[in-house]
Amino acid sequence: MNFTLEGLSQSTMSSLPVLVLLLTGLVLMMLDAFKQRQLLPWVAGVGLIISGAWAIMGQPEGGDLVFFGMLDVGQMASYVHLFLCISGIFTIFFVKDYFGRHGRKISDVYALIVFAVLGMVLLANAKDLLMTFIGLETMSMCLYIFASLYKMDPKSNESGLKYFLLGSFASAFMLFGIALIYGASGYAYATQDGKEMLVGGTTQFEGIRTQLAAIQDLYNQGLSLKMALGDRQIVLLIGAALIMVGFFFKVAAFPFHNWTPDVYEGAPTPLAGFMATGSKLAAFVALGHVMLDLGFLNPEGLIDGTKMKWLLASVALLTMVYGNIVAARQDNIKRMLAYSSIAHSGYVLLGLCAGEAGFKAAIFYMFIYLLMNIGAFGLVGMAEKDYPDTRLESWRGIGNKAPLFAGALAIFMLSLAGIPPLAGFMAKYLVFISAINAGLTLLAIIGILSSVIGAYYYLKVVVTMFFSKEDSQLELKFGTGPIIAAAVLVILIVLYGIFPSMLMNPLEV
Repeated sequence: MNFTLEGLSQSTMSSLPVLVLLLTGLVLMMLDAFKQRQLLPWVAGVGLIISGAWAIMGQPEGGDLVFFGMLDVGQMASYVHLFLCISGIFTIFFVKDYFGRHGRKISDVYALIVFAVLGMVLLANAKDLLMTFIGLETMSMCLYIFASLYKMDPKSNESGLKYFLLGSFASAFMLFGIALIYGASGYAYATQDGKEMLVGGTTQFEGIRTQLAAIQDLYNQGLSLKMALGDRQIVLLIGAALIMVGFFFKVAAFPFHNWTPDVYEGAPTPLAGFMATGSKLAAFVALGHVMLDLGFLNPEGLIDGTKMKWLLASVALLTMVYGNIVAARQDNIKRMLAYSSIAHSGYVLLGLCAGEAGFKAAIFYMFIYLLMNIGAFGLVGMAEKDYPDTRLESWRGIGNKAPLFAGALAIFMLSLAGIPPLAGFMAKYLVFISAINAGLTLLAIIGILSSVIGAYYYLKVVVTMFFSKEDSQLELKFGTGPIIAAAVLVILIVLYGIFPSMLMNPLEV
């Protein structure tokens, strides 16, 4: 049989970036098994680069659905795929140096990073509720291992157990919600000639939206369905709420946030940055697709979209305020970054409340947040040797000892605070302006005021590094990989802050 790339179908070609991730993870497992561990970071990085580049350059015109219509590729999905691969690439730069300085020989972490990115891609670009759940669990299994990577460390054991137990409950809520949506999307009715018609439930986004519209049309025609209108609306509302609970846990939204500081503190610092960024980007994109594609925010649908919108807005409000207030009280940088990640989740949820325009602003926000937070966690990991090293008092005067290192961290902190002309400012601006345009002016004002609190604790880190008289006792030994990664991240944050259209224009497709 003559096998050529030209003979492959367009759908098969479109699915190859996903298959490259799968193949890369399997190759990494084989290399680890045969003790070729010096190749692992290189193979993982190359695999992620190929997958991300192929997703962009080989994207089909007009988009495409693969794996029996369960996964979206092309257009916005391709850029989300690239963003997630970027999160894995920068994490690898920091992880290799981190484990080397700590004397930890944990070689399977590279395969887990690739498989986690694979799960994130499946979750973010899913067009079927079952694929959403498969991607969520694939990603979560890897993150559970990251949280408990140090087997003999009590903090690592605590974070892993806590994350696994609470994550399992969240997954159960989501699965139950999917089952309810599946059941409520099916219907049976009797035609005027007495013939009974039966349409089964579905888990595909397009099928759910189509069948819910058909059910509403039948009710409007006065036909008698097996399930009363009020009962069906209650089932759909409960199902949508349970799915949202599952997503709220994954993005650490209030009141499903309690696991965040302990898990991030117990995980290796660069991996904590990966958990705080890539997984949230995937979960937010998936939540946006579920809310918009299934019409859960449509006020005229079977589900009361107005109630769902204000539920989302209420969670966003509480998450913004709580995350910033608690983060301001922390004296440990890792815990401060963990609580601040809760606040940033609130900003993104505010964007999702604003509909399609807010969804694109939220994706922009999460990618910029990815660059900022991976850089911040990565640099903290470069200076960290033990738990006390992450206490803010240990960083007094480090700007005098390592000005370039402290300057890079200061840029990440200032961007997280939303100081212009850095990219963090444009990310917050786009989210807040989309909320104002959607009529959520009061929420946007509260978000802006809460971000002032965020500026306080981010600037506190900068002041401690540069304006404290005591000299830091941290041992700073920088590898080449982290230096390159930090420099590239700083350049991207400045570049996207000055030219945000470079990123927003592709997302407008």
